[in-house]
Amino acid sequence: MNSSGKPWPTSLVIFAIWVIIVFGGELLQVGGKPTQLDELAKNQIIFGVLAAAVFLIGVISYLKWWPQVAGKGPENLRDLRLLWLPALVLFLLLLILLFTGLPPTQVLMLVIINTLLVGISEELMYRGILFHGASSSFGIWRTVWITAVLFGLVHALNGFITGNFTAAAGQAFFAGMFGVWTVALRVRLDTIIPVIIIHWLWDCLLFLTGFLGGMLVFPFALVLFIYGLWLLRDYWHGKGGLQEEEKLSE
Repeated sequence: MNSSGKPWPTSLVIFAIWVIIVFGGELLQVGGKPTQLDELAKNQIIFGVLAAAVFLIGVISYLKWWPQVAGKGPENLRDLRLLWLPALVLFLLLLILLFTGLPPTQVLMLVIINTLLVGISEELMYRGILFHGASSSFGIWRTVWITAVLFGLVHALNGFITGNFTAAAGQAFFAGMFGVWTVALRVRLDTIIPVIIIHWLWDCLLFLTGFLGGMLVFPFALVLFIYGLWLLRDYWHGKGGLQEEEKLSE
């Protein structure tokens, strides 16, 4: 795999292999039978996601892309204040979970582990490898939409797991919105670590709160989507943020 020059083609090849590992592994695990993702996450380790995370860690290490994928971190720790709105949303979801009651310990642990694996795998792929590849060729503003659209489209493939393509289309829409504000945090903080944690807690709490949490997906997702656009205001129409783009492409 040639990673010299622009890393965009290499990142696309990695992405294609990653998609095959994730969905191929899940289809094999459920035996091709329609299975709800929340039920799968509550009953067993999702091996496709585990294998995909291991694959990405190995590839990033082999290509020596960790500085570009993980980022250098904010120059000023006060920038972590940008996490206040996602933290507030997660806190509200946590209150809902505590109000409705925790599930059995085994279910709780499986959901925590599976959503952590998803957070690591998807963030390394989208806000890590694809972000690095796309930003090196297209700049930050276009990269925001490239990674968000790909993130949404891949979630539509969940229809092959659940058998419900209508629900998968809705999930794809919300995933695209999620992809905008998470990549905005990746850009502004210049690190993927807090984004992995947020992704993990978001998925974990939505799985555990079930219907009540699902009812709040749209308002929460919309508010965070708008917040993400606001964080990226210096990049609108290709204006501003030139120093940041140069830093992120190093």
